Amino acid sequence: LPGLGTFVACLVLPLEIGILIGVGLNVIFILYHAARPKITTEILTTSAGNEYLMITPDRCLMFPSVDYVRNLVTKHSMRQNVPVVIDASHIYGADFTAATVIESLLNDFAARSQLLFFYNLKPSICALFETLSPAEFVVYYQEEQLDQLLKDRNYEQKKTITV
Repeated sequence: LPGLGTFVACLVLPLEIGILIGVGLNVIFILYHAARPKITTEILTTSAGNEYLMITPDRCLMFPSVDYVRNLVTKHSMRQNVPVVIDASHIYGADFTAATVIESLLNDFAARSQLLFFYNLKPSICALFETLSPAEFVVYYQEEQLDQLLKDRNYEQKKTITV
């Protein structure tokens, strides 16, 4: 799309202006993709039978994308009243803005008594998030640990009975 826009701009306008428009279009596309990471969500079940919502961002948490990620996590977590696990396997970088947003996200979850965990968070990012000393910041690295974390926090899945 940026290439087509550049081509048309170069045909209609002077060549220098057309190239500048092409550069501008490319920058806009790069910024848009940086601000909108792909996020997958799925309901999974632990070995003990507890359901949880797994949210997996596909890239780093930086200033342009962190509010978008927070809004999606909040939206999906409010639909499902189950513990939420953010799979940080693909998060290879974060900045201070991300740390402050994670802190406010943890506070929001604590206010509505919903559990939030981080799975497979890189040690450098974990250290960054811990600089703000957020309450209830829990990281685990093995899938089997989730059942114990839920048990430690007295989590009991609410069973729905249909009559």
